[in-house]
Amino acid sequence: MNFFPISFNLEKKKILVIGAGKIAKSKIKKLLDFTKDIVVLSNEVDDEIKKFDVTILEKDYEKIDIEGFDIVIACINDIDLQKEIYQHTREKNILYSCVDVLELCDFTFSSILKKDDLVVAISTSGASPSFSKELKNYLENIIPNSVGNFLKEMRLLRSSLPKGKSRMEILKNKSKEFISSWK
Repeated sequence: MNFFPISFNLEKKKILVIGAGKIAKSKIKKLLDFTKDIVVLSNEVDDEIKKFDVTILEKDYEKIDIEGFDIVIACINDIDLQKEIYQHTREKNILYSCVDVLELCDFTFSSILKKDDLVVAISTSGASPSFSKELKNYLENIIPNSVGNFLKEMRLLRSSLPKGKSRMEILKNKSKEFISSWK
């Protein structure tokens, strides 16, 4: 199964996370860098998740709970329930991801490196999440924190120059120069 890496705008997208344990906590932390419109549904909620800027519904899942959501993420140990929720999302054309059955996922979570406007997603298509995490940590140490300021400058420069080959060449050279300065 090949997942296409894509940057997805979460603005105005309502997300439901079903489950509130360790895996849910990891996924919620990633999502909070991009949106605050997250609802967590679980009959038991990890204390750290309770401190997040999310809405919490402490209850068991029911089919009606997915109403009005654009994305549903199941972080639960019950594979039969993961499959049931998948069927419910199909009826409503809701994007779905779960933790145990890759074939049911419309998307997966990549290992994400975020420094200001720079977002790097790393995936091994499920072969080795630990490798993705280690590569992310490696890149995080190489890419300087000043990348945010550089990208702001590039955005300004890009908007001030007329489109065309000349602009492309200037932006390419500035990018090469910035990256070569990391050594």
